[in-house]
Amino acid sequence: MKRFLKTMFRNIRRNALFSAINLSGLVLGFVCIIIITVWIKTELSYDRFHENSGIIYRVHRYFYDANGAENLHLSNVAPVIAPLLQNDFHEIQNIARVAHTGMVFSLGSRKMQENKVCFADPAVLNIFTFEGLPSDKNLLVRPLTAIISDAVADKYFPGQDAIGQSLEFKDPRGEKYFLEITGVFKRWHKISHFNPDFFISFSTLEAAVGPDELKDWGSNNYETFALIPNVPADMDEKLDAFIDNHLENGTKWTKIRLEKLTDIHFNWHSNRSYIYILTSIALLILILASINTMNLNAAMYSKQLKDIRIKKIIGASRKALIVQLLAESVLFCFIALIIAVYIASVALPMFNKTLNNTLEFKILKNTELITGFIVLSLLTGIFCGIYPALMLLTNQRGNAITADINKVGKMSFRNGLVVFQFVVSIALIISFFMVSKQLNFIRNKALGLEKENIVVIPATPLLIQKLDGFKQQLSGNPNITGVSASKRVPSDGLWDCSGARIISGNTSTPLGFRLANVRIDEQFIPAYKIKLLAGRNFRENISNDFGYIINASAVKKIGWTSPEEALGQIIEYGGRKGNVIGIVEDFHYESLHNPISPIIMYYDPSDFNLVSIRIAPVQRNRTLSFIEKTWQEYNNVDYAFSYEYLTDRYRNLYKSEENIRTIFVYCMILAISIAILGLIGLSVFLTERRTKEIGIRKVNGARIFEILAMLNKDFLKGVAIAFVIACPIAWYAMHRWLQNFAYRTIQSWWVFAAAGAIAIVIALLTVSWQSWRAATRNPVEALRYE
Repeated sequence: MKRFLKTMFRNIRRNALFSAINLSGLVLGFVCIIIITVWIKTELSYDRFHENSGIIYRVHRYFYDANGAENLHLSNVAPVIAPLLQNDFHEIQNIARVAHTGMVFSLGSRKMQENKVCFADPAVLNIFTFEGLPSDKNLLVRPLTAIISDAVADKYFPGQDAIGQSLEFKDPRGEKYFLEITGVFKRWHKISHFNPDFFISFSTLEAAVGPDELKDWGSNNYETFALIPNVPADMDEKLDAFIDNHLENGTKWTKIRLEKLTDIHFNWHSNRSYIYILTSIALLILILASINTMNLNAAMYSKQLKDIRIKKIIGASRKALIVQLLAESVLFCFIALIIAVYIASVALPMFNKTLNNTLEFKILKNTELITGFIVLSLLTGIFCGIYPALMLLTNQRGNAITADINKVGKMSFRNGLVVFQFVVSIALIISFFMVSKQLNFIRNKALGLEKENIVVIPATPLLIQKLDGFKQQLSGNPNITGVSASKRVPSDGLWDCSGARIISGNTSTPLGFRLANVRIDEQFIPAYKIKLLAGRNFRENISNDFGYIINASAVKKIGWTSPEEALGQIIEYGGRKGNVIGIVEDFHYESLHNPISPIIMYYDPSDFNLVSIRIAPVQRNRTLSFIEKTWQEYNNVDYAFSYEYLTDRYRNLYKSEENIRTIFVYCMILAISIAILGLIGLSVFLTERRTKEIGIRKVNGARIFEILAMLNKDFLKGVAIAFVIACPIAWYAMHRWLQNFAYRTIQSWWVFAAAGAIAIVIALLTVSWQSWRAATRNPVEALRYE
């Protein structure tokens, strides 16, 4: 072993530049693998910390139009569904409803806003894992009881036993209640699609909302989880029969289905395809680094021909020499892995900050990953060393290797590997440009409304009762140019709809499509600067002015030929008749992943929950302070003031795409850096091999430009071939990715041209630096011993 290590480090010292290039490339490759693997592990770990995660299902709901086409998919369902499922399906071991909310709790003079609060059926304790709770399963039976996380217990009752303590809260109307703490559980992992700190008994909510709410099939506000050890193969058919049994011909317009708890993250909050994309990119980058090492090892080992011949003469077997060379390569990769683990652990916090993520990589807690990385370094070492080792040891003639290494004018295996490196680099550059182009398209696309300078704040029932006064007081501020109340705001989903009919004379024709509703006041359209195509807005005395405003898509879908024709038509929506008083231009209420839906707007203050305020771009902090002060004057209930900019809400719709673009930036930089390192190594080696040839050409009158062209042409030829190969691959990949958007940019020719130009410039700058040194060298230095 001592002799082996001594020989290895002697070879590294003799070829310090090549060894540094090899090590740098492998370290970069392993760093990429480590960080992306940690990200993938985190993505795949969502909700898996529950002991029964494999048999926990969430009930979700579909809605269909008259033609049977899906027009709405909800992750929540009506509260009546859970008890009916428990009664009708013996396969369901436990089922629980969860309703999420936010509340303000008081303890003495302390008041705290808590956003991770939910009401839950007692069966939730039998479905999910709650560490630290007693075995009593009746902790959430009585009204006004709750279990809390240990983090919350430490916040409210530091150094005390929280069980038996009470927290005060008020309902939206100011009525005071006391919540008894019956249990404390260990806070759930952050790697969960939801992680409440408060579970309040569902009977508390039942007493507040009344029995009618819990029997309503249209109130789809409840996550519903079921523990099902064995799901029958015909479960979908049974669920359809269940719906038809409780709703006559119900499956014609709605269905429910089950989804695994472990699939929720990918189905609703992320994209499973990104796992495959990033895994492929990480492996490709490691392969790029391995190719560099393979090429440069072949170059370095060719200098060891005399040593190998001598070892063969004194009795060393070919097998022993191959093992030695492979062992050197494997150890080299293992050293690179150790350095990469350190760099990744240091870089991960910066990576988290950039992506607003919470990835963790603690060696002692990731032994399975470390084991996998060690195996990967072993395989990488064998891959990097096998080609040069076999190439050197299977050649019978001493100059065979030198001849192969010095091939310049013909395509060789080595040149093919260089082409592969640039195929990956160019494809990543094109992909980065296209992702950036689509995101810029999203940011700059006209939405049909103005989202800038809109502040969104919550509206409590008390505030809605005094809404006119609140709006009037805000409008008195010169920095506030519009105030509107509504149920939801643009950037939310269009989740609300009712049955619609067109009334013409004595005929009533049901619409064969979903007409989503947006409940607004008379200030909504001017505040958002939505364009009226025909008709008028709601009047200020809106209570005596009931009517409907629809968008252009609804006009077209219904079959009216123009906005003018739609004016005055009678629509019965949700059982209420009204005239069409206005038509607005289409606007993007949802993200650009979805096409514009037909929308109907009407006044219904009982459902208003948000207030949109258009403010001037100057003195924003002063304006926000004024809004908060006014809001508190109109809310004599303990509730924390909060606000969001509408632009931030829209930006959050594309968070995963923004993260992917950032990851593409890092991967592109790594790939290009590795390709540059490889080019530097190969150009150094080839110019050294051709030093005498260059000297002879210069003596015979060759100019520097001619020598540069001779040395660079093969590299540029390889880049050109890589460009031709990379373009269709990148085009197809980006074409598939763009299908995720209903509105998308085009794949412009300049994106591909720019990527090719960047690759050529990088190759020229990298190779020309070494070529210039060789071309301007005094030929006497190369020929002095000839």
